[in-house]
Amino acid sequence: PRTLIFKESLNINFEKEKIDSGIGIYYYDQHKNKWNYLSTNYDNDMYSTSILSNETFALIEEKNAPIITNLIPDINATYRRQDIEKLTFNIEDELSGISDIKNILIKIDEEPILFEYNSYRKQVSYSFQDKLIKGIHSLEIQAKDNVGNTTLIKGNFTIKWKI
Repeated sequence: PRTLIFKESLNINFEKEKIDSGIGIYYYDQHKNKWNYLSTNYDNDMYSTSILSNETFALIEEKNAPIITNLIPDINATYRRQDIEKLTFNIEDELSGISDIKNILIKIDEEPILFEYNSYRKQVSYSFQDKLIKGIHSLEIQAKDNVGNTTLIKGNFTIKWKI
């Protein structure tokens, strides 16, 4: 029965001769009508995960990288110094998702920054400690979903005193 919860976790395995990027083990949630990613390992020609209940499981290949929207400051944009107090953007991955902050890397002017990631809102933010100085600034954002698909945004934005 699907409602039966196991007393201890069980391991399930899917045999596959070679590791491929974008593959993970998922269970099907009938109430939400969607597949949910389970933390997946690959070892000895097998994909494996731990489960706590009887569900429908599948080995699924996902090739879609995370999508970043509403980026401020945006690449190739120009802003007045007083108008930019923080970096923000939304990030979404349709199938496997983004489990935590470790899957996202942000650099401003080649320096990694410590940012906040709200997984419920799917929003990333970073408040600039000091106002950005006048000139061109580099921005690099790398986001990886749970099965390794990666999005990279890299470029510059400009800060001016007056526009």
